[in-house]
Amino acid sequence: MKKNRVGLLAGAVLVLVTVVAAAIHLTGRISPAEGALYIEKDGRSTELAISDMALEPVRGTVVNGKGETRSIDGRGFPLAALLERVEMQADRQVTVTADDEYSAVVTAEELAAPDKVYLIAQEEDGVQLVVFGDANSKRNVSNVVRVTVE
Repeated sequence: MKKNRVGLLAGAVLVLVTVVAAAIHLTGRISPAEGALYIEKDGRSTELAISDMALEPVRGTVVNGKGETRSIDGRGFPLAALLERVEMQADRQVTVTADDEYSAVVTAEELAAPDKVYLIAQEEDGVQLVVFGDANSKRNVSNVVRVTVE
């Protein structure tokens, strides 16, 4: 009987710890206004509406880890143009983070390369990072909410 009570108590404590950890994790996420992104550098941040950016046709091919190709045909803008718009030069690497905290790093050299790194506007008002030329498309981040210049 005592073993059952100890087991129930341990289970209740585990559930409570899980709930508290989940609440802390979820409240710590950045959630910009719909159709906007947070851009951060050196402790300074700004929010920018995607509609403020000039969208241009973006076409190319990405490759996944299995070597399968997928065509990209959409409208978007270079990531470097986004940083210029908010007057933040990408002189270092940039981390692009999704709403689920998945992130990818883009180097300053990649940002400077023409037709390499884009943010593609999605039909659901979200944004996807696309890095053309990667051997594996793991850096294609969907539902981007934050861009951090490091």
